[in-house]
Amino acid sequence: MLRLIRVAVALSALAISSLAVAQDYRYYGGDYRYDVPVMRIAHDFGFQDGARVARQDMMRGKPYQPYPRHNPETNGYRRSYGDKYAYMAEYSRGYEQGYKNAFRR
Repeated sequence: MLRLIRVAVALSALAISSLAVAQDYRYYGGDYRYDVPVMRIAHDFGFQDGARVARQDMMRGKPYQPYPRHNPETNGYRRSYGDKYAYMAEYSRGYEQGYKNAFRR
């Protein structure tokens, strides 16, 4: 009986710890990304920067170029956000979307 209780406690602890780990990553369209609020921050920084650069390009008569021209790591990234490459990828997605939206107007 004591052995069954120990096994049950061990299994429940394992289940709880796996749930905690599962909350750190989310699945989005073919890849795993870090916590949603951090990726939202990266996307928002990129979107704002892309929209700003698109407005500047239109005012200066420059051609359409929706890709970041600088290092996204320097724009809003903090070490506490985790993987900088995941942050940079989401920043680039936001940048491209912001650039496209602003350039169309």
